[in-house]
Amino acid sequence: MKQMGKWVSAIFMTAVMVFSQCHIASAAIPKKYWSYQQPFINAVNAKNNPEIIRLGTEIMKVFQNQPLDKDKAGILYSTYDGMYPAYERQGNYEMAIKCLKAQVPYGEYLGFTDGVKIAKARIRMIDPMTEVYALTQDISLTPYYGMKHEPRAGTYWGRVFTKDGQAPFGTETAISFYVECLQENVESYDYLLRPYANGDKIIHIALNMPNENDSLKAVLQPEADSYLRNTLEYLKSLNAPVLLRIGAEMNVWQNLAQPEIYKQAYIKIANMARTIAPNVGLVFSPNDISNWNADISNYYPGDAYVDWVGVSLYTDKYRSAQNPVAGKDFEEMYYGNGAYANPITKLGDIVQRYGNKKPIFITECGIGSAIASNNTNLTDFAQKKMDILYHYVSMVYPQVKGIIYFDVDLNNNKFRYSLSKNPQIMAQYTALTQNNPTFLTSLNQTPSVYVKAEKFKQQTSVLQLASYCILPGDVSVSVTYYLDGKTVGGGTTIPYNCSIQTGEIAVGAHELKVEFKGANGYSKMKTYSLVKGQDSTIYLTAK
Repeated sequence: MKQMGKWVSAIFMTAVMVFSQCHIASAAIPKKYWSYQQPFINAVNAKNNPEIIRLGTEIMKVFQNQPLDKDKAGILYSTYDGMYPAYERQGNYEMAIKCLKAQVPYGEYLGFTDGVKIAKARIRMIDPMTEVYALTQDISLTPYYGMKHEPRAGTYWGRVFTKDGQAPFGTETAISFYVECLQENVESYDYLLRPYANGDKIIHIALNMPNENDSLKAVLQPEADSYLRNTLEYLKSLNAPVLLRIGAEMNVWQNLAQPEIYKQAYIKIANMARTIAPNVGLVFSPNDISNWNADISNYYPGDAYVDWVGVSLYTDKYRSAQNPVAGKDFEEMYYGNGAYANPITKLGDIVQRYGNKKPIFITECGIGSAIASNNTNLTDFAQKKMDILYHYVSMVYPQVKGIIYFDVDLNNNKFRYSLSKNPQIMAQYTALTQNNPTFLTSLNQTPSVYVKAEKFKQQTSVLQLASYCILPGDVSVSVTYYLDGKTVGGGTTIPYNCSIQTGEIAVGAHELKVEFKGANGYSKMKTYSLVKGQDSTIYLTAK
């Protein structure tokens, strides 16, 4: 991958310095700018945050009434490129994001395609997404799209089937199997599949394309029809709801899928499934982050052919197990590793694209707890990230109605994902999944759900609150809950639960405040009006 965005900014900063020496008479650039230019560059090089912000703000004022041209666009693009890290280092993510958003149109004007792409990714990756949630039984407050096998609320959960792993729990409501398209006959795995075909679990079938784009081309040939028909007839025979994932991770294949070929192959299989196997739901499932020049949207086959949008979501300390190097800010940020290894943030792009019309299923996820080639132990890292994923996935994103963990180790050049071979991680997975009130333990269960606090309205003896605030770099966060100025809960451990006994609250209006503080200076206060009615109904609204 090219680090074009950083290169462009550095090159342009140098160009501005040269321009200042050789073209001082330029009428396009206001004279006042030159008194700020070199001090600003010096402040950026010294990482003098207050001076960067002060001088950058003055430069913005100089150009605010100037017509847009390449001089203005280039100078302001580079100025914002110096300012956002200063705000980020201070824990002021709101202003850092504001700078990045302001930088984008100047980058677009200049044709800095890679720089714009990096800025947009960083906006998403550094956002703390600070929010307060309340647990409720009112499932009408959560999204529902009526797709095949979609629960009204709650999340199916389970693991990929593996012969040498721990057997599925009785409370797991999803299980996943892999089939290599045109190479393996799914009915040959009947002895593995049939025991789970009793209607107690969602059966997820990952129909992989082993030769990637070449497999797609083969699917389009008439010779593939009998194989596809037999596969779907077998899935129809299962007395269970089935989700069929067609050619997943097409946006990161080495033999990269051609979008039109992919869509044609997907639609061919989808049309056959609609005709042959009414118990089969269709899943379009890219990787969470695409190859640099690939765009997920180009592969989407259309709403009529998609019941669920899936995603592969892997969270690793390093981008590469073969070359485990930390501290490459650009790569870590874009790919969600190291300081930016937050599965909830990584998931955001898929939810933003499709979560307003389709349920989301994490068809594969894993957190590397070791590096196989040298036995580097990453258990502490994996435990932190698993805490984030399984506490928050359905709290922050109620559109996520399925999650399958990749309980498998691959070859020695990879990260280790197996739960079954790491007792600490297995115990944590068990505790997190068994204690999440939004996770379905049967297909017909009506679970509790989390909603944003300002939507809460319910008769309850206990108001159960939780909060989300994850800062890049594992910066510690403390959360404190206040009711009418009195501390009623808080702590430093996610998900920052707080239980308020509503019987101790007088009828009438009250004020609930939730304060977030990061060790790096981050600070935010969320304020709500809490009203207790005569019938003990609690109403929360944002102030």
